[in-house]
Amino acid sequence: MSQTLKKDYVILAGILIFGFLLRIYHLDTYSIFFDEKSTMLVSQGIVLEGANQKDVFLAPTFTPAQFWSHKSIDDYYEAMTRSDIGNSPFYYLLLHIWMDIFGLSDFSARFFSVIFSMLIIGATYFFGRRFFSSNTGLIAAAIVAVEPIFIAYSHQARNYSLTFLLTLLATHFFLQIIEDKADRRNTLLLYVGYILTSGLGLLSHFLTISVLLTHGIYALLFLRSISGWVKMAISGVLSLSGITWWLLFGGGKYTLFSLNHQAVLYKKMADTNDHTFGVILPATVKNVFLKSIPLFTDLIVFTNGLTDALVGRKNMILAIAIGIILIIWFRTRTKINIPVWLNQVFPYLLLLAGFLFYSNHRFQFCILSVSIFALSFIYDIHVNASNQQKKRLWLLYLMGTVPTLFLILMSFKNGHTYAINQQRYSGFSFPYVIILLSLLLQYYTSLPGTVRTLVFLFLTIQFYFVGQRLLEFYEDRSPKYGYFLTPRPANPYHKAARKISAMYQKGDTVLYPVKYLVMKSEMDRTFLPYSVMDAQITNLYLPKDAQFVQRVDTTQTDRILIKRNGKKLEIINLKGQRAGND
Repeated sequence: MSQTLKKDYVILAGILIFGFLLRIYHLDTYSIFFDEKSTMLVSQGIVLEGANQKDVFLAPTFTPAQFWSHKSIDDYYEAMTRSDIGNSPFYYLLLHIWMDIFGLSDFSARFFSVIFSMLIIGATYFFGRRFFSSNTGLIAAAIVAVEPIFIAYSHQARNYSLTFLLTLLATHFFLQIIEDKADRRNTLLLYVGYILTSGLGLLSHFLTISVLLTHGIYALLFLRSISGWVKMAISGVLSLSGITWWLLFGGGKYTLFSLNHQAVLYKKMADTNDHTFGVILPATVKNVFLKSIPLFTDLIVFTNGLTDALVGRKNMILAIAIGIILIIWFRTRTKINIPVWLNQVFPYLLLLAGFLFYSNHRFQFCILSVSIFALSFIYDIHVNASNQQKKRLWLLYLMGTVPTLFLILMSFKNGHTYAINQQRYSGFSFPYVIILLSLLLQYYTSLPGTVRTLVFLFLTIQFYFVGQRLLEFYEDRSPKYGYFLTPRPANPYHKAARKISAMYQKGDTVLYPVKYLVMKSEMDRTFLPYSVMDAQITNLYLPKDAQFVQRVDTTQTDRILIKRNGKKLEIINLKGQRAGND
């Protein structure tokens, strides 16, 4: 190993340590929310609301040992179908094995996502180094380490970190196959790697299909071999075979029905201004355009969060105009006959004029102007690249845009904006945009001193604001990254389980509150008119072999109680503590 490579690995190790600390901080401080509750139950073969636990909840009483009765493969299929529309079977399989080994807890479930998030850092480094340069890989890995979206989804017991990793690996294999530089033996391994990572990606999240669509577009543009097309076609069929089997014969057989039901439901919510699942709007051109802007701007760390902060049409027009003027100035500065000193201070004077004009968020409007200017150098990188590098840049452009354009297309098809409300659905694009940004950051060092200072000064200020958004996430008051504006309490079910274990005496009965359900779909049908979720989630944290006598209490909706000698002792009051499910 060369000294240069050793140095790179030392730097990468430092980046990984820093990224790990950012991901482990406050990992299980806040309670699991609805999607994570679903994850915890589904991974154990339990249907949310108990559709496959009739023998438990229809009995006069039940114990944790009965709650944890053996689950068949059909139970796991039904749990995934009913509680997560048949999505993510590969993730649930891995998580089930993981928690069998390391225990069932919030920390354990979320730490599983931390591992995949850490692997994304490493995979980004190797992708950047393999196709561009070591410095590109290191800079990209450093950005991934601090990028809020990757940190946010490492804190969720959900499939996103795994899916982002698998699609990044699939793209790595794909590009090597297209470039066809390996010998026959290595090429076979690349095809096997591609089939596995893309196929398992589809079995981790259905929207992986947008990544495979992007691969297809790139192949249309740059694959010139008939034999290559035949091999890629076979690879595509094999990649799709797993998800095809799952949808036709496995636990995903009702998935298309569920997805269609969701589309109809969200369309109705959009038309009736029902904000049960957030602000969902009809898919008009204006609504889709406005909702799409944050998806694209937040992909770029230079402009991350600016659309949330910038207010005022006049302010926005001026900031964009200043950005364009900066581009024109830079391209024509050597042709303008003005004093050298004025030429050097011109961009600062221009930004100062804008700063004095803006009515709010002055620094961030200036950042917008400089970001527009800074991003214009993508043109220079592309023009100066070799033919091979230009092809690789095209992959970055496509991977950075097509998954989000796919969401936009689906919004128009379904008639609502739900999919483009969620940054996670375009998260596949982040590694490639970040690699492009790392190329830009290196290019800036070759710019004249005045321009270089200008760009890095305002990017430093922007990183301060990104840090503020990350701090908001850690404080659980970031709707964009954590879904909650008001911080969640610590997990009340875990607290209740500890108190039950400490207080329970022979002859006691644990009573769980129930809330009445509104059935919106046949898939929501359980067998009872009320929710048993509080009982289910609490039992996740009780000893599996415990003999605590338990039952649901239909007389109240919020308190977990212990009934002892005719008296009721309160364990916990869940009102306002169910993390968005009250």
